[in-house]
Amino acid sequence: MTTSNDIDQTVATIDTARALLKSFGFDAQRHNVRSAVTLLALAGLKPGDHWADSATPRLGVQKIMDWSGAYWAKPYATGSREDFRKKTLRQWVDNGFAILNPDNLNIATNSQLNEYCLSEEAVQAIRSYGTDSFENALVDFLNKASEVVRARAAALHAAMISVDLPDGDEFLLSPAGQNPLLKKMVEEFLPRFAPGAKVLYLGDTRGKHTLFEKEIFEQALGLTFDPHGRMPDLVLHDEVRKWLVLMEAVKSKGPFDDERHRTLRELFATPAAGLVFVNCFENREAMRQWLPELAWETEAWVADEPDHLIHFNGSRLPGPYER
Repeated sequence: MTTSNDIDQTVATIDTARALLKSFGFDAQRHNVRSAVTLLALAGLKPGDHWADSATPRLGVQKIMDWSGAYWAKPYATGSREDFRKKTLRQWVDNGFAILNPDNLNIATNSQLNEYCLSEEAVQAIRSYGTDSFENALVDFLNKASEVVRARAAALHAAMISVDLPDGDEFLLSPAGQNPLLKKMVEEFLPRFAPGAKVLYLGDTRGKHTLFEKEIFEQALGLTFDPHGRMPDLVLHDEVRKWLVLMEAVKSKGPFDDERHRTLRELFATPAAGLVFVNCFENREAMRQWLPELAWETEAWVADEPDHLIHFNGSRLPGPYER
C-alpha cells in the first residue's frame, strides 16, 4: 500500500530531478515534471535508487511513459507522446544530453522503433549528482557534449541521401524510411514519365528537410496550403502538359486510397493544371499488400521495373481526369 511517506519521497525525487536538469542549463519546458520523469526513466531509476545507480537503458517514448506511471505515480495518456518527443527529448538530443537510436541512423522519426538513451557524458555527470565532484563532471559534460553533437551530426550528414533534381541541383534527404524510394521517384520516374517537369514539393521522412516552391504554387497555380499538412510525398509540375503529378512513396504508410484521393483532389484543385496520382512501390511484392486500397483513376509505379506503369481504370494513361 502506498503511504504518505512514499508519496512525499516520490515528489521529492521528482523535484530533485528537476533541479538536476536545471543545473544542466535546460529551460522550463526541459526541467518540468514531464522532463523529470523522463530523466528518471532514461536513468533506469526506481524509488529508493540513488543517482549513482543511473544506467543507460534504451527506451521508446511509450516505455518512458509507462515507467513514469509504474514507478513515479505520474501516468500519462497515449496522446502525450508527442509532448515527450517534441518538447523534451528532441532538445535533449540536440544538446548531447540524450541520444536517439545510437546504433541506427536510418529509423524514421515517427517509427515505433525509435529509442532514446542518456549520453555517456551526461550519465557520468548524473551519477555524481549530490557529491563534491558534480560541478567538475558537469563542466566536463558541457565541454564534451558539443563534440558529441558535432560528431553525430557529421555521421548523419555522411549518411544523407543525395537526390539529383531535374534542374541540376542536389537535395539531401535523411537516410530513413521511404527516402530511398523518394530518390528513385525523382531520378527514375520523372525523366521517364514527366520529362521536363519541375519538383515543387519533396518531403523528408524526418520532417527536417523539405523542398517547397511556395511562389510557384501560389502565383502560377493559385494554390495556397500548409506545406506541413498532409501533403503527398512528391509533387511535380509538368508545365507543357499542364499537369500536377502527385506521388506517394508507399512503404510504412498507405497509398492514395479513395478518401485521400478525394481530399487531395479538393486541396490541389486548380484551373491551371490537371491532377495525376501515382502510387510508388519498391517492387511488386511491396505493392501486393496495398492493392485492395488503391483508388481508381490512379497509377501504380514499381521502382525495380521503372519503365512501366499500372493504370487503375479510366481513359487516360496517365493523365488527369476532368471533373
